[in-house]
Amino acid sequence: MKRFDMTVDFNGIVIFDPARLSDYYGGIKRGHNVWRDFTTTNMGDEVVQQGIVVPLIGINDGSYEVYVRSVSEPSCWGLDSIKDNKGFPLRVSVRLVIADMAVLLDWYEDEGWFDIDCEPGFYDVDIYGYRKVVSGAVQSCGYDFVLTNVERLPTMTAELEKDMQVLTLEED
Repeated sequence: MKRFDMTVDFNGIVIFDPARLSDYYGGIKRGHNVWRDFTTTNMGDEVVQQGIVVPLIGINDGSYEVYVRSVSEPSCWGLDSIKDNKGFPLRVSVRLVIADMAVLLDWYEDEGWFDIDCEPGFYDVDIYGYRKVVSGAVQSCGYDFVLTNVERLPTMTAELEKDMQVLTLEED
């Protein structure tokens, strides 16, 4: 299990395999706006379905506790999740990183990326959202990215548009 204190500045968090994403593009030039490609073409759907990128989209900008763990490891939250989005495919070739989605706006290799210890292979990834509230205020919030090792790339069952907000006290 690995813990990250993530500051989100662009409505999301991404886990991705940099080598596979670069290969998908045939190389990515420094400063390229990958996000624009993902949102104006089918490329975004393709990289998610091919297990190159696992996105957590549409969350509030702010600070989050983020854990990436194996399904065999227990959650550190000590409470039930309030949100979940299950079934993202992931294929790791050599390296897996996590970052604020802002890294896709202006591509600079390794800038803002945090390495995740992960063996090469295929994974089914579930995302769980948590919020600890004390005296009516959010004390902490964040996410678990839970990786299950599988024999081949799974079909995506997760929803890209699913509400995964945990920072606010809105009714769930």
